[in-house]
Amino acid sequence: MSLNFLISFALFFSLFFFVNTKISSACMTILVGKKASSTGEVLVAHNEDAPGRFTMQTHLVNKQKRRSGTKIKFEPELSDLSQSAMRMNLFWSEAKTFSDNTSDSAFCDLYVNGYGVIICTNNCANSREDKPELQNGGIGYGLRRMVSETAHNAHEALDFACKLVGKYGYASSGRSYAFADKDEIYVMQIVHGKHYAIQRVPDDEVCVIPNHYTIHEPDKKARGYDELLSYAVKRGWYKPEDEIFDFAKVYQSDDSYGIEKNTHRHIRALEILLEEDLSGLLNQKFESLPFSVKPAHKVSIETLKKILRTHFEDTSSYSNDSNPHFAKPLTICNSDTLESTIAEMRNNPDRIILRRALGRPCFSPYVIWYFGINELPEGYEEMNADSSLANHFRTKPSDMDYKNNAWFRAMELQAVCDILYHEKGEYVRSKIAEFESHEEEKLKTLDAQIELRLRNNPDAARLTMEDAVTSWTREAEKLMNEIKHELGMITAEALSDVVHGETFKVRLPEHDFRIRECICGPSYKNQSEWSKCKSINENGKYTELEFDSGSWIDDAVPCFTDLYLKMTDENGKVHAGTVRIQVQKV
Repeated sequence: MSLNFLISFALFFSLFFFVNTKISSACMTILVGKKASSTGEVLVAHNEDAPGRFTMQTHLVNKQKRRSGTKIKFEPELSDLSQSAMRMNLFWSEAKTFSDNTSDSAFCDLYVNGYGVIICTNNCANSREDKPELQNGGIGYGLRRMVSETAHNAHEALDFACKLVGKYGYASSGRSYAFADKDEIYVMQIVHGKHYAIQRVPDDEVCVIPNHYTIHEPDKKARGYDELLSYAVKRGWYKPEDEIFDFAKVYQSDDSYGIEKNTHRHIRALEILLEEDLSGLLNQKFESLPFSVKPAHKVSIETLKKILRTHFEDTSSYSNDSNPHFAKPLTICNSDTLESTIAEMRNNPDRIILRRALGRPCFSPYVIWYFGINELPEGYEEMNADSSLANHFRTKPSDMDYKNNAWFRAMELQAVCDILYHEKGEYVRSKIAEFESHEEEKLKTLDAQIELRLRNNPDAARLTMEDAVTSWTREAEKLMNEIKHELGMITAEALSDVVHGETFKVRLPEHDFRIRECICGPSYKNQSEWSKCKSINENGKYTELEFDSGSWIDDAVPCFTDLYLKMTDENGKVHAGTVRIQVQKV
């Protein structure tokens, strides 16, 4: 067997493995043109979704000069990339996981840069392309990172992204990129390899993107259009004499074309924007779903929150399951939602407002952040930005350990609320809504002060913004702690490690109910996969519970893990608890 054959086979295998993976598969983006917005500003709303054990970190990346042409490699199996001579300062929301497969961390992160450009993406796999043209493996994560470091505006971001894809080829099967600034929004939907479609979101319209291609009629004057068309003809996917070219229809693969999890989310979001029942579209052709629409009314921040938080309540798509986050059809706020962001783009980038909810936004308050801060609140960054980038595709299992930080504390509330969903869900949501309303009132006065200070004393303005963001994050955490206390969350003690195929034990402190049955598992897994209680031993003030290992452990990360307990007492009342426990390597 020749050396060339072995090299070619190894490259093919690594690329196949890289593309066909469990990458982020349920993200949701709503892009609001400035004339369709109640604020008069471009709005970008995004739920970041990915399955499995993740942690979220927030970074402020400093502006930096460097030697032009310096090479960087992100994913080990992809191409070396040439860096620009200047890196702009960035706000970076990083999703980090441990996996043997680097693509799990390649496509989740959201960036805002100091020029006032935001970049977020949605998986659109699978594309129809099975013969991609790639240079040394192509480009993946580097596309968003390199564009965010240099782009002065949304159009420049788009142009640079086109050049990168044209040079290296895109390593993933299919993805939609949104580039937005204070004036414009562009959507670039990429096919595995070097082809892509482009469309600008009209200023008076709103674009909804789930996880399928949404561009039907690409901009014919945009870069790459002619190649996109001619390639489809060459592959026999499109015959010009038979029909008008529809990018989504031609390039989306049959196995991901018009599937339920995407069409329901797309249609239910449009219903909120258009304020009309679109249930009839559920059985229509996929290509009938529009790229963008004129909303019934100007779109507010509250409207975007409603979309990002929806489980399809009051529609035929709603599931009456005990926990709709794991229901089918997949909801917009779902089991894989890691973070929710609503960006309010402004003339002065420092005054860009990011409203951020950690985890599933239905049980997490949107906290107000200004872009123009120089220091992060405590608990949002475990590793500095440069170290975290170097570590992004080289994580260790211990990087996924439970830590007493903002992300994991939010996960505790989310998990407890999921366990008590029907009993306490409405109460928790009302408390969060009350908090957000109060904070938005504070913002109205403060924002005017900051605008004035930025003109007269920028340093003082930054301190004001940092104090405000610190206050808002602390108040949000105080609220979440109060709710957890009110819901009676019990913290248990681990008596053994979790080992695949073996039982493990935990001990509950003194409590005022007798347990009839109990299950235990991670919040990102359906409770049907949790460990079942095999025995209950009441011993004075304590109760010991023994569990089987459960199917959730089959792909668990071996780390110090936060698990959750759903306990049902003798009267049928449900109680929630948590235990931090070491999971051993499977």
